[in-house]
Amino acid sequence: MPGAPRPILSPPHYTPGCRMDPTMGIDKETAAASFTDWWNALPPNTITIFSDGSESYDDMGKHVGYGYAIYQGQTLAATGKGAINTLSHVFDAEAIGALKGLQKALTLPSDADTERWLCIDSTSVIWCKRANASDTSQWAFLESHRLIDRHAVNIRWSPGHQGIIGNEAADELADAGAKSGIVDPGLTTQPTISGIGSIARGLARNATSDWWYKNKSTLSGGYRQWQLDYALKEPIELHLPRPTLHRLLALRSRHGDFEAYHRRFKHEDAETHCPCGKAKTPEHLVFCEISVRRFHSWPLKPTRPPTNAGEGHDYIRQLLDRPQEFERFVTTTRARRITLYDDTKAAS
Repeated sequence: MPGAPRPILSPPHYTPGCRMDPTMGIDKETAAASFTDWWNALPPNTITIFSDGSESYDDMGKHVGYGYAIYQGQTLAATGKGAINTLSHVFDAEAIGALKGLQKALTLPSDADTERWLCIDSTSVIWCKRANASDTSQWAFLESHRLIDRHAVNIRWSPGHQGIIGNEAADELADAGAKSGIVDPGLTTQPTISGIGSIARGLARNATSDWWYKNKSTLSGGYRQWQLDYALKEPIELHLPRPTLHRLLALRSRHGDFEAYHRRFKHEDAETHCPCGKAKTPEHLVFCEISVRRFHSWPLKPTRPPTNAGEGHDYIRQLLDRPQEFERFVTTTRARRITLYDDTKAAS
């Protein structure tokens, strides 16, 4: 695993507006119109720094970089762009781009009453510039804090992709900077925590999938036939009502109110046949005449009801892949009545 600058312990950072939503609850279109009116009315000695980040992929690989455009009044005064280590993400590029733009703006001629504004389209970056630094690219945020506090720099949200002149210029510069491959010396040459975090998550996913590939052969053939994936995150089917979840898990495992299951565990008093007269099997759910009568209401409905085991298996597999649709099927066809049995009696 590659290294990255380690976060340091730093005190909380508070600035005016650090606890306020950068968007103020306003939609992008309205905010962009308000921003443009405000920017067009700025006096010539007010400096605005627009910055952006870029992350893209092409045949040459991954590109991450930043760009900034600095205006005095409405006149373009300076621009800059550059690449950063590709083991990073656009959030890092935006944080570094805002810092680079601010550093450049502080070298421009100014008066004692000159106001400086960082105009940023990423609300996540604004939160970290105004308040506490994130662990990833922490150095860029901490240096920004120092300069912002020392020079009384203001920060304003400038909604992206809304035709704001400075944003569009910074966006183009960021794309060009990312593809330039020119990385400034220093910390921009190093991976970021978010970048190596992506590598770590990828390694974890690979380890999980490799484990599943090696061990799924030990599962029963009835379970393997559904070709289910394995994931560590909470499966969405756990949000189903408990009776529906019971049906879904019974289908997957073939451990439920089925003839073969009852026979295997010698449930002599279990009802092994559906009210329609056919033996209870996992696939019977879609062949039962009680279900077929309501075919017009089936979710993910095929062109006709399944007529053989293969078609039935394929349809059930679709339902198992989409638990909410399985719930609709169970509710629509009243499948609970088709297979419901006394759990306590069967288990005795």
